[in-house]
Amino acid sequence: MSNKIDLTVSEMGFLWNSYQAESMNWCILKYFEKTVEDEQTKEMNDQLLKFTEKSLHEIKTTFELENFPIPTAFSSSDLNSSAEKLFTDPFILYFLWFKAKGNVNYGSIATNKIAREDVVSFFTNQVKESLAQLNKVRDLLLEKGLWQRSPYIPVPKEVSFIKKQSFLNGWFGDKRPLIAEEISSIFYNIITNQIGEQLMKGFIQSLQDGEVKDYLKRGKEIAEKHITVLSKPLSESELPVPSFWNAGVTSTTTSPFSEKLILNMVAFLNAQGVSNYGIAISTSFRRDIGSTFTRLATEVAQYAEDGVNLLIEKGWMETPPQAPVLE
Repeated sequence: MSNKIDLTVSEMGFLWNSYQAESMNWCILKYFEKTVEDEQTKEMNDQLLKFTEKSLHEIKTTFELENFPIPTAFSSSDLNSSAEKLFTDPFILYFLWFKAKGNVNYGSIATNKIAREDVVSFFTNQVKESLAQLNKVRDLLLEKGLWQRSPYIPVPKEVSFIKKQSFLNGWFGDKRPLIAEEISSIFYNIITNQIGEQLMKGFIQSLQDGEVKDYLKRGKEIAEKHITVLSKPLSESELPVPSFWNAGVTSTTTSPFSEKLILNMVAFLNAQGVSNYGIAISTSFRRDIGSTFTRLATEVAQYAEDGVNLLIEKGWMETPPQAPVLE
């Protein structure tokens, strides 16, 4: 990989964040490798694990060529190899979809902000491979009857144009029906909150009492509240609300991961949650829907800030690349 051109701040930042995320994913996938029982899900997990290991090696090689210190990130020391099965196979499969989707989204953002050929090649391949993995996981979820399709609405009979400002109404006056993108954003964010709620439930069940457990309990309550809030406009429109099975967690009480990894994972999930809500805000024209997403995003951002403070307090937050200190 070429090192004739120095890494820009964007390239450095995206590679550093990817190393953190992928090392965390490695721990999770290694744990799933040991506990997953369904053969098809195991095969999918193995594929993602191999790709994660390849990505970590490539980033590490680039850092070594640039004399960039290899981040501590996460390793086998954050994984309890003797832990019993905490998450069910259906939940594991949904998590694999969630991981692949995250890589596609992050890689797409990265490729728009970087220029050095080797780094562009890395993230381009990340998007390509992760998209292929995403499609395979989705097909498997469909095959197993686990994939939740978004609602159906009638096909428009003709092309029309908005003629009244009341199209934006939400609280007062005529309230128009939800448009397709608003329905999709609400539906999608309910599902991601359901995944987060199940993760929190598993971690709470397996951790000893303490600050981290209390923080996770608060996060679970927030996720449950957001599911309720987002379900309301679908119910009011007589549209189906995604019904996530309540069987993502087993009865084991042994934690498979270190508190450091769990708390950092929640920080990653918070960042993704705020991003998801931001996209939803940009595609919601009805005032009440846009305002709801804004309010929920603000609540997640505050929860995320409290989590970062807890990470710093415990010495578990690694310093990202930053500008030089001015004299």
